[in-house]
Amino acid sequence: MTSKRRRRTEAPDPTVPDLVEAPELAAVFILERALDVVLHALLAEHPTLVDDHRPPGDHGRVVDLANTICLRSAALRDTLITYRGAVHEVAAPTRDDNIGDDLPF
Repeated sequence: MTSKRRRRTEAPDPTVPDLVEAPELAAVFILERALDVVLHALLAEHPTLVDDHRPPGDHGRVVDLANTICLRSAALRDTLITYRGAVHEVAAPTRDDNIGDDLPF
């Protein structure tokens, strides 16, 4: 769970035109950032989460649940990024949509 890995897969921030076309991207963007805050807070509270050799249950139920959140956050992040990409694909004009765009009327 390194920040380098997360940064490579992170989608670009939505622009104003993106939000005009798909306002729900604002909520998705906020969720992505909230996920970052949760992960940082959990790591600050439970530094043992970075220990890959920590046996489950070794530090109690709260740490185990925090670990589960950290592990599942990657799947949620991937899903959010995939959703944003799908929204962009749907919103992107197709070749047929542009036919006649150069006509003066």
